[in-house]
Order: sequence, then C-alpha cells, then structure tokens
Amino acid sequence: MFDSTKNDKVKIITLIGMAVMTVAVAVKAATASVIAAAVIHIAGLACFFIIEGIEKTPDPESGLSFKRFFSGLKKPWVIPLILFMLILSPAEMLLSKAVFGSAYIDHVLGRITVPGLDQLPLLLFNQIVSVLGEEIEYRAFFVGKGMKRFSFWPAAIAGAVLFAAAHYAAGPAGIVAWDLGAIFIDAILFAILYRRTGNCLISFIPHFLNNMIGFFLVPILFG
Repeated sequence: MFDSTKNDKVKIITLIGMAVMTVAVAVKAATASVIAAAVIHIAGLACFFIIEGIEKTPDPESGLSFKRFFSGLKKPWVIPLILFMLILSPAEMLLSKAVFGSAYIDHVLGRITVPGLDQLPLLLFNQIVSVLGEEIEYRAFFVGKGMKRFSFWPAAIAGAVLFAAAHYAAGPAGIVAWDLGAIFIDAILFAILYRRTGNCLISFIPHFLNNMIGFFLVPILFG
C-alpha cells in the first residue's frame, strides 16, 4: 500500500513538472519572459529533487550520481559519443558560417547573456552552474523521470523539443530554424548519453565543453 501511494505521488509530480515546464517554455518562447525562464528551472530542479527524496534514491541509482561518474564513462560507446559531439559542435559552427555568414553568430549572441572571455573565471562558473542545471532539468528529470512513464523516445523527443524551444529567439526564419534544429539534435544526443549512463553528470561533459568551444571559436571564426 505504501509503495503504491509513493508511486502515485511520483507519477503526479512527474506529470505536473513536465506540464509546468512545457507551459513555461511556450510562454518564454512567445514573450521572452524572464519569469517564465525562472519557472522552467525551478520546476525541473524542484521536481527532480522532490522525487529523489520521495523515492529515497541512493546515489548509485540517482540520475545525478557522483559515485557512478567514472564507471559511466567506461560504458560502451560513451566516450566515442562524447568525442563525436565535441567534433559536431565546431562542424556545425563552420557550416553555419559558410551558409549564413556573420548573421548566424549575431543571432546566437543576441539570445544569450554570459560573461566574456575576458572574465574567464566568471564565465566558467556561469557555465558550470547553468549547464548542470539544464542537465538536471531536461535530462535527469524530463527524460530520466519521464521515460519511466512514457518510455525513452517520447520523453527524449519531447524534452529535445522543449530544450530547443527554450533557446528560441526571433530572427530570420532560416537562421532560427537552423539554430533550433542544431539545439534539438544536441538535446537528442545528450538524452542518448543519459540513457546509456543514467547520469546527467556524463551528459554535462559534452554540453559544457561544446559551450566553451563555441565561446573560444566565435572570435576566431567571426572576429
């Protein structure tokens, strides 16, 4: 009886969290609301940790596991997938420059607010916190908890659509479609990596490194 009640609570919290994130992402995409952006983060983080608390999830079974970090890296295809993503990011940027020129990077820079390379320690801190937050919200919660209710691919695709939509910024249709398409593909790959390891600290690696690679490549390619 207790397990049934606990499972019902987890199911309800998961569905509520996914619904709140979906609505908040839609509002953010439509209005660029800072409040909606905050709701996305609060809902994803809160629901993940509430569910972990209800289930009393031990670290080795958590979607945010420090103990399984190195063992996760040793799982089949994990390192090759991370390396592939690290190659894909600069390749996407080079192709973007070839197709759209500087207009593409102007669009991307217009939708982000981060410290510059001249403030590297602050930039690193900003990216560690924000990327880890996104991995907990979208991979550990939305995909990890979601696939227990809907199976992996529906959760991964829905999560990738939300992740891309959360990065939406108005601009020329072709550039916007290209930008969101690249983010969607990255999100699918992050989700696959999460599925293979069950640990968002692993999907954090290519997400963080791709962002940092992008920051260093921008002045080289578009400076």
